[in-house]
Amino acid sequence: MVSAGWSSPTAVARSSVVFRDALVAVGAGLAVAVAVAYTAVSPRAMLLVLVGAGAAAAILTSDARAAFGLGLSLPLVQDLSGGHLGIHIAASDVVLVLIGARLLIGAARSKRLEEVQALRPVGAPVLQYLVFVLLLLAVHFDAGSVAKTLQRMELIGLPLLAGAFVALRNHHARFLRGYVIATTALAVTWPILSHMGHAGQLQKNPVGQLIVNAILLLIAVPGLRRLLFCLPLLVTGLGFTASRGAILALGVGVIVLTLYSARSNPRMIFARALLLAVAGLAAYQLLPATTQSRLFSLSGSAATASGYPIAAREDYARQAERIIRAHPWTGVGVGNYFAEDPSFGASTDPHDVVLLEAAEGGYMFAASFIVLIAGSAGFLWRRRTERLAAAAAAVMLATAAHGLVDIYWVRVTPVAGWTMVGVACGLAYRTRAAPVPRRAPTKRGASGS
Repeated sequence: MVSAGWSSPTAVARSSVVFRDALVAVGAGLAVAVAVAYTAVSPRAMLLVLVGAGAAAAILTSDARAAFGLGLSLPLVQDLSGGHLGIHIAASDVVLVLIGARLLIGAARSKRLEEVQALRPVGAPVLQYLVFVLLLLAVHFDAGSVAKTLQRMELIGLPLLAGAFVALRNHHARFLRGYVIATTALAVTWPILSHMGHAGQLQKNPVGQLIVNAILLLIAVPGLRRLLFCLPLLVTGLGFTASRGAILALGVGVIVLTLYSARSNPRMIFARALLLAVAGLAAYQLLPATTQSRLFSLSGSAATASGYPIAAREDYARQAERIIRAHPWTGVGVGNYFAEDPSFGASTDPHDVVLLEAAEGGYMFAASFIVLIAGSAGFLWRRRTERLAAAAAAVMLATAAHGLVDIYWVRVTPVAGWTMVGVACGLAYRTRAAPVPRRAPTKRGASGS
């Protein structure tokens, strides 16, 4: 029976496809690992070759492993190249590119890309922003602008496609579990690494936003109830980041969840938000006194450690406003922002995403970014009673709110939000495409009439 099964034409065709995909996966993994290795002969390079080949094989040959790997990779913000390539390559970048390669392979076979169809509800706000980005590239064209423009487009486009990919294949639950598990590990290790001075490329504000995203997912998604034990760990880790912007984002996310879930699952949201409040009060007692005072210090002063970041942001805003007045219509180009002040030094970002967009491309570009966020939130509002729409809106809008007081276009920070929007689009598409079951015909007179 086994021999007959393997010799059937269907089984042979399936095994040949798997074998071909495995060869492609190994080749892609080797290429990716060599590209991000320190040197061609170092032990780290050999380790990256093996890990890269294994990861590529897993992602390119299994939908479930691709979804879980995407979730695990998002909190890993370290540069895999060690700064040797001139650009920051995080683990999520590699996974997103591999998923994109898988989508292209599938599209070449089937002559269609279902993920693009699933993203049509947010197509207008996303496309108008991407068109603006390309127009700015034409105005401010140089080699550096090309790389920065492609990176900006990648931070939106690839996460949307990846989110739709995992949702259309019904593996979104694996993606969410992978993200919550990896972020919980980050929240646990962050205080230790930070205290010992080994945080490396982990900056407190992006780490805080990653943790906030995981907290919002635990509150919003019923299927994550088995991971609720992670909530106190996440809240404690958030407190140790001392990121006031992330805590602001958490408040915005909880409000969004309350509004979007008012008609679907308000009791669960209230119960889990209450658990969040209890965990927050308990975590606050564990924080050092200096961290406690920092969290409630909202006045800017260059003379104090807690007031210095606020004073610096006020100065960054004034610098950005000067650049906007000088370039109100075409800006300075995507990724070309630079300002310098004798008191606070040079800055490549005003720590306010709307001001950054206005400085990069003028008032119209800032309006385009607002349309991008508002249009996507509007779609999620119309589908708010469906699965994960409220969670996607909360993560996306919380990240945008954090971007008003911090850097938005930094590695990984916006990726989780746009991936969740893609997941919501994929689930909505599956709901629309699902066949409506027919009612069984009833015999005449069966109702007694």
